[in-house]
Amino acid sequence: FPYTTLFRSGQINPATLAISAVSETKVYDSTTTASATPTSTGLVASDSISGLFESFDSKNAGARILGVNPGFVINDGNGGNNYTVSTTFTAAGAITSAPLTLGAVTDSKVYDGGTSSSGTPTVVGGLFGGDSVSGLSQAFDSKNAGARTLLVNGFTVSDGNGGANYAVTVDSAPGTITPAPLTVSAVPDTKVYDETTS
Repeated sequence: FPYTTLFRSGQINPATLAISAVSETKVYDSTTTASATPTSTGLVASDSISGLFESFDSKNAGARILGVNPGFVINDGNGGNNYTVSTTFTAAGAITSAPLTLGAVTDSKVYDGGTSSSGTPTVVGGLFGGDSVSGLSQAFDSKNAGARTLLVNGFTVSDGNGGANYAVTVDSAPGTITPAPLTVSAVPDTKVYDETTS
């Protein structure tokens, strides 16, 4: 027999979707990039989130805050409108100082009464991005002739953070100061005989 389908008004309320940043620690690399992925709870069925990532609030070493980047997309077939997003955008994190090694170079000179060296220390490794080291200098550990040690004694780390993004290690190098030639010469003289050779 004939029948009629009746429709009544109704409503589907959005589900709650919670997105949270997660804690992370990394070694300084001159970027704010984080490797951890924010967590999400509340997705229904085959719905998904793409472009979900987080980053540090600064590239510099120290206590940092991790934040969820807002460019994520909820793939629910409804432009994300099936969800009310509850986001904990931040989490505690840290960036630790990167190791940086500066090495003195071997040098030798003739004794000149000072400890200066003409060699320039090298950056053995560890710089990131556009960071640099300037004013590198080294000196002998003593002014005296003999087998000596060369020590790094001057440098400035330019990293936008007063050098705090790096834990600097300095390596010494062997060196030598050779004796300087010294000539002592007699000079002509005349005297009246006095029974001595003075």
